This record gives sequence, C-alpha cells and structure tokens, in this order.
Amino acid sequence: MKSAEGRGRTLDEAVDVALIELKESRRNVDVKILSETAEETIVEVSVIDPNAPDHSIPAPANGKGEIARGLVETLLKHMGIRAQVSVRTGSEPITLDISGRDLGALIGWRGETLRALQSVTNVMVGRHLDEGERIIVDVERYRQRREHTVREIAMRAARQVKMTGDAITLDAMQPFERRAIHLALEGDPDVTSSSIGEEPDRRVVVGPRKPAAE
Repeated sequence: MKSAEGRGRTLDEAVDVALIELKESRRNVDVKILSETAEETIVEVSVIDPNAPDHSIPAPANGKGEIARGLVETLLKHMGIRAQVSVRTGSEPITLDISGRDLGALIGWRGETLRALQSVTNVMVGRHLDEGERIIVDVERYRQRREHTVREIAMRAARQVKMTGDAITLDAMQPFERRAIHLALEGDPDVTSSSIGEEPDRRVVVGPRKPAAE
C-alpha cells in the first residue's frame, strides 16, 4: 500500500503535506495519527487500494451527516465524554451539534480543542465527502456565540480606526471568526478588513478605507 508521512503545525497541514507527496485527494486515503503535540502533528497517510474489500462505514439512508455523527459519538466515548451528538437540520455545510454538561474542555481556549476535533472529524469522514466538502462541529452553539462576540470586536475596531486613522491588527482567529469580521465590516464605507499571516496565526487587519481615485 502506497503511503507517506506528513508533518505540520496542525492536523490539516500534516495531512496536506502527505497528500501533496502522494498526489491524492482526501477521499482516496486513510489517515493514521502517529504523534500530536502542541508544536507538531505527524500522520501516516495511506492510499486506499480500490481492489481491497471495503470495510468502511456504509452510508445510511440519511447520508453523510449520520456517518459523521456516529464517528464523533464513538470518538467522544473513547475520550470519556458524555454528550449527545445531532445533525443540525437544514444546515449547509453539514453541521454537528454536541450538547451536554460541562463541555468547556471540549471547546478549549478560544475554541482550539473544538477546532482540533473538527479537523479529526473531517479526516475520519474524508473518504465519504465530495472534493472541498467539510463537516462543521459545534459545541453548545459556541460558534454562534463566538460570532456575536467577534462582530462586537469588529465594531469596536472600526470605531477606533475612524477616530485615529490608524490600522489595527486583531488577535489570531479561526477562519469562521475572520469571516464574521469581514461580513460585519463589508458595508462600512470608512474602513476595510483583510487577513494576513498563515494558519494558525492568521489575523484580520482593520484599516481606513482610502478614497477612490478621481
């Protein structure tokens, strides 16, 4: 079986490194996590033999969301976490809601643990997803609450930029948080927002909008 080792700061980065070497997509491989620390993740990515017996989880009638839900439930049990997992009705992309008591540790500082859980989920379910398709994992509607918070941060930053005329670089944020910032400010005629840096340290810069050239 053809395989490659990948290393990166995050699980996604490590898998992508191996996929580039193998020249394969996520739907055609299995991923095994060899090591995971705060500084580096190491994975082994193996190409699935199309002639080998298929032992993957069969897709149930209600589809990919149920596959992901079952895998996350199993993962949480192995982690010793008692929680309920459901597929959010009518959500696009597919979103899993995790609910229960005392789940703060599953979210982590600024959602870092939740982001890692989402990355693991997408790796585990990857072969069932279309190219570019992603599974969103949420805990007790954390993402919704966090989006509300970062929109308030965006408004405060915009007010300060208008007062001082100087650009502001915000703290590093997850992709969904940066998107909330951009959406909150896209209609403001006086400020602009842009993202700089590389994951996981990518940040939003809020600055004054330059007048259009006449």
